[in-house]
Amino acid sequence: MASGADLSRSVELFHRVNTQDFAACERTRPAMSSRAYRAGGVLVPTEHHIGTFHEWLLGRLDVAEGRDRPRHLS
Repeated sequence: MASGADLSRSVELFHRVNTQDFAACERTRPAMSSRAYRAGGVLVPTEHHIGTFHEWLLGRLDVAEGRDRPRHLS
């Protein structure tokens, strides 16, 4: 911005991509009640660390709530 370059095309592209992403998310929302999401959804291989984090977090919440054994996402 300090250079004075016209960023309007970049801003327009950013806005268009976000609008498309928002619309895609809204279309998938009704399917979230599917049993496929019961254990937290479907992760692509590069996001398996997110599943590991979910398991860790749910286990910690169980301990904090006095549950005897951790809940698993399987």
